[in-house]
Amino acid sequence: MCAVLAAEPTRAPPSIPAIEPSALESAFSVRAGEPLRQFGYDLFATGAAEPRTPPGAVQGDYVLNTGDELLVTLRGQKSFSKRFPIDSGGLLLVDEVRPVTAAGLTLAALRAELSAAVTAALPNTDTFVSLADVRRIGIVVTGSVNHPGRQEVSAFATVLDALSTAGGVSRAGSLRRIRLIRAGGSEGRTENGRIIDLYDLHLTGSGDSGGADQTLRDGDRLFVPPLGSTVAVAGPVKRPGIYELPPGQPRLSTTDLRKLAGGLLRPGAQRAVRFGIGPSGEEVTEEVGLPDAPLFGDGDLLILAPQREDRRNEVRLEGHVHRPGSRALTRARSLSALVVKADLRPDPYLPFAALATGDPATRARVLRPVDLAAVLDGRDDRRLAEGDTLYVLSAEDVDFLTAEPVLALLRGERDLPPDACQGLVVLARALAAAPDGPLAIGRQARAAAGLTGSRKPCPPLFEAVPDLLTFALERSALLLGGVPRPGFYPRTGRAMAAGLARAAGDDSESLDWSDPSTGSPSGPGAILESPFPHYELVGHVRRPGTRPLNGRTTLRAALADGGALKRDVYPLLGVIERFDRRTLTRSLIPFSPQEIGAGRADRVLADGDRVHLFAAARLHALLRPAPENGKGEATKDRREDVRMADAEPLDPAIVALIAERTVQIRGAVRQPGGYPVADRTPLAALVAVAGGMSSDADPAAVELTGADGARTAVDLGSAKDKTQTAGPGDAIRVNPRAQALEARAVAILGAVRRPGNYDVGRGETLSSLIARAGGLTEDAYPAGAVFTRESERRREKEQFAQQARELERALTLEIEKGDPVKAENVALARQLAAQLRGMEPLGRVVVEADPAVLRARPELDPLLESDDRIHIPKRPLSVAVAGEVMHPTAAQFVSGKSAEAYLGEAGGPTRNADSGRSFLVLPDGRAQPLSLSSWNHRVNAIPPGAMLVVPRDPKPFDALEMTKSIGGILGQLAITAASIAVISR
Repeated sequence: MCAVLAAEPTRAPPSIPAIEPSALESAFSVRAGEPLRQFGYDLFATGAAEPRTPPGAVQGDYVLNTGDELLVTLRGQKSFSKRFPIDSGGLLLVDEVRPVTAAGLTLAALRAELSAAVTAALPNTDTFVSLADVRRIGIVVTGSVNHPGRQEVSAFATVLDALSTAGGVSRAGSLRRIRLIRAGGSEGRTENGRIIDLYDLHLTGSGDSGGADQTLRDGDRLFVPPLGSTVAVAGPVKRPGIYELPPGQPRLSTTDLRKLAGGLLRPGAQRAVRFGIGPSGEEVTEEVGLPDAPLFGDGDLLILAPQREDRRNEVRLEGHVHRPGSRALTRARSLSALVVKADLRPDPYLPFAALATGDPATRARVLRPVDLAAVLDGRDDRRLAEGDTLYVLSAEDVDFLTAEPVLALLRGERDLPPDACQGLVVLARALAAAPDGPLAIGRQARAAAGLTGSRKPCPPLFEAVPDLLTFALERSALLLGGVPRPGFYPRTGRAMAAGLARAAGDDSESLDWSDPSTGSPSGPGAILESPFPHYELVGHVRRPGTRPLNGRTTLRAALADGGALKRDVYPLLGVIERFDRRTLTRSLIPFSPQEIGAGRADRVLADGDRVHLFAAARLHALLRPAPENGKGEATKDRREDVRMADAEPLDPAIVALIAERTVQIRGAVRQPGGYPVADRTPLAALVAVAGGMSSDADPAAVELTGADGARTAVDLGSAKDKTQTAGPGDAIRVNPRAQALEARAVAILGAVRRPGNYDVGRGETLSSLIARAGGLTEDAYPAGAVFTRESERRREKEQFAQQARELERALTLEIEKGDPVKAENVALARQLAAQLRGMEPLGRVVVEADPAVLRARPELDPLLESDDRIHIPKRPLSVAVAGEVMHPTAAQFVSGKSAEAYLGEAGGPTRNADSGRSFLVLPDGRAQPLSLSSWNHRVNAIPPGAMLVVPRDPKPFDALEMTKSIGGILGQLAITAASIAVISR
């Protein structure tokens, strides 16, 4: 015999709801100082449905009873496969076979009994029997469960299945003293009653010893008593929580509770503290010395903690190294043993590092300066103590000391950026705590105010060690001149000025560095500056910074014949910032990088000159006019503005100079706008900077308008006009050629021989387009042509928006008057305004599309515009009825049929209809009123393809003064909807 497996439907697991802490959990959590949950109740958190055993997998010893369903398959003289239930009398009734008593038999015994009955009735027939569906049994679940009462479960259900069906044990119920009372037994008899302990299932994974896997019988009862005595375990254990004491054990030991909590997270000696409840309700604390003593009873709390949590024999190396982290003190007892050159990543900062160590007097963590170069050379080999950490800085870390956020704080600003790191926060607090200190108003702070800082993000090291930023600044020298990267450079007392200069990008060994005020390169707050002449490159150059000024250095030499410039530098304007020591004034001298690079101009630099170069994109963003009405320009331009916002800020005087020397370029160029120039510049160079002429530009039709208003026509293609120049304040317009074609195509679709998109010329008409499309087909219906235009669609859209605003304004005035207005009327009006805003009009234009008529009357032939769409339908055979009718429909067209007849076929008007305002939409898009009243009746000829529209009655708005306008709005909405419906067909 073979068993046929019956598939069971799968069920998706339900979502797990968030569970609020119980009162017991809240009380223990407050006492322990950490959240604690009751152990074991998460078993029922998902509310999982009762699992079912696949019936076909049932073994032969399963005892059958009423309600079981069997799958009987016969093969031979009689062949079929059917399901038969065991009826209330315990009989199995199979077709053409005598009844078989099945209740009480095992599945194997029934197979033998039924096989004999089939053989007697149907010789030469094989019999196969399997269990198709299992009977349901009734179980009563009471006590502290979420859904107490009678539960229907499978005959295979266990205690755990029945509890899950009842919604699980509530947190006020016991998991260790659940009682199973067998059907027909006495509660006092042990063979009919059993204590179920679900903790065995959690702790050992076995439900046999605790009774969770006990199979239930029909009529069994489960009782869940209230929660018993509880204790809690907190601290570094694997499973902190609240545990119920087992029956018969009123007290547990520390060892027992530690096992319940899954053991320790951290091996080693532990300190156990018991928090018990005294006779008067007070909490009593005691150290537990005997781990096996049963001291913990109801309400007690055990908190475990390691006797020591510190780390021994450790030093650390952090920052700009290959393998940051812990080192053993036994292997790194000194600085030279802790760090060697192989540990450093590329580009470290050697003049300065920071050692975090403990102060012997206060045991507080303090930072000490370290000369990293001296450590690597063996000149600084101080001993390390347990817990010391050496922080190695990179050149990027030191460069952040002169970043714009730091300089802004030194200038006196106190508003931190939203993404400020903890190092900047500590620096701001230090400056606020000592507003008269050297870091806030000292010589370095005043001198650094004129520096230009970068906008790079805060390095991770200053986020991890916030005090390090302020610590490094307080021990920095300020390098101002003679180096490519002036700024703050931290050092120890041993570090030489030449080492700082090399870190700032100067590889010269012969420079003499000194503090201008003291003549010495040492001392706190030192400002170091080279006494030799120098100049500085600023902005959009490959290597910005200070350079020595040798002899008569010229601007061309400084720019290395253009090699020092970046590729996207702005070519028509740079600025030399010069300080005159005799008059103590600053001057700005404009120059053309393009002319300098081409060798057509040059200029001798002076000591202290700052040469400013600009990115083309930055000047373009700076001079772009502000968008009107909040409407931005192209997305690419907006992204460029965001990128340029992170660049170094420009001096306001330089910004003013740029604005003064701007030439406006308009018309047919790829990037119209303002372009600053140093002096008079050839028009060809200006047009090239603007991206060149667009494809529709006319070089022979260029207008040059001078700052004095004089206008000159220029032909850039002629030899005599190629030398024309424009200066600051002038304007250039490149005129486009007259276009023969529209910018975009038009579309003709439907019943034409060659439908599709067509390019059209200026002045082209609808009749010529139809001819180009091969003419109309035989079944074309030009009277129903649909002609849509984008400009008309936009006008209708704006009209709908204006009507929505007027409707809302009128509604607001009605409400402000204080007169009672029905809430449903207000809701209808607002719904109507929303409908107006959401309606997408077609932009349909009523046109004549019959080529014969257009030939006879050319004045009716419309001119085409770009994006026009023409749809020529096939001849329709129906008339549509829409709007407020019982059943909108499309009725068959019958010549001479009246509007009332068509309306009747749609079921007539609804109670919300305004029949007096009904109208007819003709196939060409025109609308005309229908007279359906008995006193004003006239016959309307209804052509095929037309639509009868019954609008909505504006009666609900009678209480409002805007009733008249609402009637018109409803009519317009109905016409638009009808037009869309006609086109959709």
